[in-house]
Amino acid sequence: MESLINELYYGNICPVEQMGGATSEEREILKRIHENEEKLRMTLDEQEKAILEAIKDDCLTVSSSMGERRFHGAFSLGARLLVEIFATGPQ
Repeated sequence: MESLINELYYGNICPVEQMGGATSEEREILKRIHENEEKLRMTLDEQEKAILEAIKDDCLTVSSSMGERRFHGAFSLGARLLVEIFATGPQ
């Protein structure tokens, strides 16, 4: 059996993919966002549409960056917990 660390290193495990898809509540929110964006887009001129796209791009960049930092933080916390568990041994 391959070690978990090797599986992670070689990309055979992708924690983000294992988290699963959006919940039904999240899908509903995404649907509303899309519908409201389309309604807004119909009222905008080309310059305003470009501004909206820039805002969306920036939101995606920030969201992705924050998600990555959260993942790193959670992974580090898990690793520290394991170290503490193994360091203290059985009680």
